[in-house]
Amino acid sequence: MVETCGHHIKRRRTETQPLKLSRAERWNVVDEEDVFMDILSRVSVKSIWSLKTLSKHWHGSVSTTYFCKLQLAHSRKNPSFIVCPTLETSMKLYSMDSRSFELSPLNTIDPSERSHRVSLYMISSFNGLICCVNVIFDVDVESKFFDLQIWICNPCTGETLLLPQGRPSFECEPCVGVAYSSDTSDYRIFRIFCTGKKIPEERESVEGYYVREGYALAYECEMFSSSTGSWKSIGLVPCVPMDCGLRPYKTGHICVGGTVYWLVSLDEPGKILSVNLEGRFKVINLPEYEANQKGEDKITEATHLINLKGSLALLVLHPGYMDLWVLKDDGETYSWVPVPLLKVRIRIKDDELVLTVTSLKNKIICVTETHWHIYDVNTGKWKKIKGPRTGFGYPAVFPFTQSILPCKLCLYIYIYV
Repeated sequence: MVETCGHHIKRRRTETQPLKLSRAERWNVVDEEDVFMDILSRVSVKSIWSLKTLSKHWHGSVSTTYFCKLQLAHSRKNPSFIVCPTLETSMKLYSMDSRSFELSPLNTIDPSERSHRVSLYMISSFNGLICCVNVIFDVDVESKFFDLQIWICNPCTGETLLLPQGRPSFECEPCVGVAYSSDTSDYRIFRIFCTGKKIPEERESVEGYYVREGYALAYECEMFSSSTGSWKSIGLVPCVPMDCGLRPYKTGHICVGGTVYWLVSLDEPGKILSVNLEGRFKVINLPEYEANQKGEDKITEATHLINLKGSLALLVLHPGYMDLWVLKDDGETYSWVPVPLLKVRIRIKDDELVLTVTSLKNKIICVTETHWHIYDVNTGKWKKIKGPRTGFGYPAVFPFTQSILPCKLCLYIYIYV
């Protein structure tokens, strides 16, 4: 039998150090296959994907659950951003370096099963996958019910997965949120929709019913689990996420630590709706400002939820400055803690409209129609970078890690290893 590199390493170590190694330690030597897998997991996804066609051995090696988990672990050490600058029929995605903020083409997602060639909109990024939605549109059918197609995509491999349809929503589009955790690839999709059930307006205080056009309508929520591949009703919702004219399809949410958060209302006291991976809802009041403060110094329409170093944060933009609050929640009680050193002159002009906000580590990125505005929480300094030549239109920007996780089988990467 021909001696492999791994066997040679084991033999030489036991020959040269027979007395210094225990019986168990003599065989606790890295095999050459492990070395190969570790090296390969550090190269780009594009290069890994091209190797799958070279041989059956390499195809099998990079398709294992162990390798997918290893590659994702290395990729998380060097995160970037995924950017869709404009809302178009074909979703053109770019990768943006987290240091230089330079854009490079990543992929174009254009699934043939999409309804009537309508535009896809990216709403979430997790474990190298993204979630996108588009409205279902049929020119030949008039209906009071609306629905969305929901997609899971891998931008690096180009794979797309269309999720099953949920229950349609009466006279409004469903509100969608994505829950995930860094320790598992089991994700949950939440759809808040109007059932069409009505009660008189005077009974609007009934939980799950909200006034619209003179009568109260019932809103419920369904949860999709990647482990079952199906939707499950989790009942009425305590409140309904607010509309945001800067984001289509009522998709303005953030996921932090496996919990999804939506803004519900900015009127005092202001509310946030949250739901965790188990489908349990919670309503959180926004931080309270001092009573003697002016309206423009309190919660404004330019209020955004972000993930700041693993905690939910509330960013409030004011003319010339901003406030930042971090949520401290132990499961029973919660409080908002203001972040210091943020009473600095904001570098965004009053006539610039902030279209979307994201964050990565200590950086907060505000996107206007023409520029990136980057704020460093640690140094308190602003940096302004010109955006794409064509500008931004309904931009979507999220932290991103490259991965080769398959859309259909991502759950098994962690459960069966």
